[in-house]
Amino acid sequence: MVGVVIVAHGCFASALLTTAEEIAGKQEQVISLNFTTGENTADLQLRIKEAARSVDTGQGTIIFVDLLGGSPYQAAAIVAMQQSGIEMVAGVNMPMLLEILPVRNDKLMNVTNAALKGGHDGIRNFDIMK
Repeated sequence: MVGVVIVAHGCFASALLTTAEEIAGKQEQVISLNFTTGENTADLQLRIKEAARSVDTGQGTIIFVDLLGGSPYQAAAIVAMQQSGIEMVAGVNMPMLLEILPVRNDKLMNVTNAALKGGHDGIRNFDIMK
């Protein structure tokens, strides 16, 4: 099973996981890490490294972060460069997360592609023909 680490500013990471589990049920090998005010990126990097190790069952890990270029992104990128078997996706959203939860027994790259597709396809404009 592909492991999942969600890292985001404030309480967004834990809120995403809590909501996803309300919809899809309790998830194994998924951890959320909140990056809070006053925390430094070096400490966050260590927490990400430990979380990635703890969810890895040998099929790899996806680290989801909230913002491209933000502190969680930077810390996760360092971990991803140092450890093999880690993919990283920025811009995590609920459709993305829900898309991958049932398919985590597939290959890491296939799960990553499902995340990208789910995240993209889950963004729609509500347009009423008038």
